[in-house]
Parts: sequence; structure tokens; C-alpha cells
Amino acid sequence: MRLFRIIACCLFAIISYGPSTELSAWNYHEKQSPAADDHAVRRGQTGIRELVSADVRQRYESWKAEVLSTEYGRTQWNLYAERKDFLLTIAVADERKYGAGTGDFEWDDNGNLVAARITLGKNIDKGYPDPVYYPVMNSLATYDGVFQIDGEILASTKIIHEIEHVNTTAGSNATLFQRQNKLMASYNNIFLRNGYNIKDPRLIELADELGAKPIEIWENREYESEAAAMRYLVERINREWFFCSVMGRMKRNIADYARSYQDKFDAIAGSSGSACHN
Repeated sequence: MRLFRIIACCLFAIISYGPSTELSAWNYHEKQSPAADDHAVRRGQTGIRELVSADVRQRYESWKAEVLSTEYGRTQWNLYAERKDFLLTIAVADERKYGAGTGDFEWDDNGNLVAARITLGKNIDKGYPDPVYYPVMNSLATYDGVFQIDGEILASTKIIHEIEHVNTTAGSNATLFQRQNKLMASYNNIFLRNGYNIKDPRLIELADELGAKPIEIWENREYESEAAAMRYLVERINREWFFCSVMGRMKRNIADYARSYQDKFDAIAGSSGSACHN
């Protein structure tokens, strides 16, 4: 039942635009070996291109300022802002609402990632994703009235999460990454049409081809981005009064939903030098 719950939760989040971060790992859009006149880098566009309408520009700048207020955030931003061989487009779009997504990847003929696009919802400063695959970002919300963090900190954390998806993709084998996405999309389509039967022979065959269950591939991508979000938050809020409450909630979320990744998260938490014991 737990496996079914996780799969159903995952797929529901993928196809919905509710008050949570839109999942990225099964929603990539790829461009492989584009023609010369359609290749961003060959057109001389590099660094970070920001596509933000006037009505949201001020809020976007405040989200960006939060990212740049930490050393970790500045490092992640400058990985792309200073590149001369890569274009990262960051756009704000109405349809994303509270969520964000990463896609429109472009690879050159040698398999190097040379472009990507992060799309942010106009309201990413609100809305908390489910703890199942977002134990870090979910920790910024609480249901007991003690604290709830929204605004610039929440939005900047979502941005860091998406930048890490670009980092992870850039470090992946292009052919394998694209093949995984195609097979995972096929798995998703069958699962949604077969009455959610995970024992369907077609799904078992696809999992064998992938070398792992699609859920395992997907969760690894999301938890890598959540680890980046945690690194950012450890630096950003370690002097805030709510720091220990957030860290305690992270710890509980990770223990409940990301136990196999607990060592990675524990190492990041340990780097804070905090005396929190909750």
C-alpha cells in the first residue's frame, strides 16, 4: 500500500497544478542536436536570460535577491550567469501558479548540455509541496501554528531546487538521461491507463529496461535537488528564531519519507554547527 501511495501521489502531482511545486523529473522537454539557427549558444546567447513580465518583476527581483544573499546561492547562480557556453533561461509564467519546472534542454553534438529553461509560477512565494518527495521545502510550512514561512525565502528555495535539476542534468550522460525520460514517460502513460496496476507486464518490462523502477530514478533526482535546497536553507536561516523548528521538521520528514537518503541530509544538517536537538 505504501508503494501504491507513493506512486499515486507522484503521478497526481505530475498532472496537477495545485498549491505545490510541480514535479520536474517526468516533465522534461528536450531538444537534441538542433539546427544551427535554432541553437541558443550558436546564436550567441549565453549566461542567464530572464523572461519576467513587468507585473511580477519587483517580486521576482526580491526572490532573486534572497538567492544571492547567501554564498551558496551566489555560487549556484554564478555557475550559469558567468558561462559563455551555456544559456539558462528563467521565465515566470501564470500557468505554473505555486510551482516550478525545468526543461527545454539542449545538447550539442558531443552530448554536452548547452541550454535549459526554468519556469517559475507567479506565486512560488506561496504553496508548500508534499513531504513525500519534498521533505525540505515542506518543512517551511507547519500545521500547528508555530511558524509558517512564505514569501522570499520559500520562493528562493524553490529556485535553488530547480537550479540543481539543471546541475544534475548537466552532469548526466545525455543519451542515458534522454532514454530514461522516454521510458519513464511510457511507464507513466501505461500506469494511468491500466487502472494503476504496477504488476502490469509492460511496466515490469520497462522497469527492467531502465535498470531501476522509474520511481527510484525520479526520487533520486528530486532528493538531489532537495539536498541543494537544504544546503541553501542551512545558510540562509541559521540565525533565524525558527531555524531549529524547521530543522526538526526536516528531520522528521526525511525519517518518514527519505530514509534511504538520510545520511546525505544528515551530513548537510551537521555542517550548520547548530545546537538544535529536536
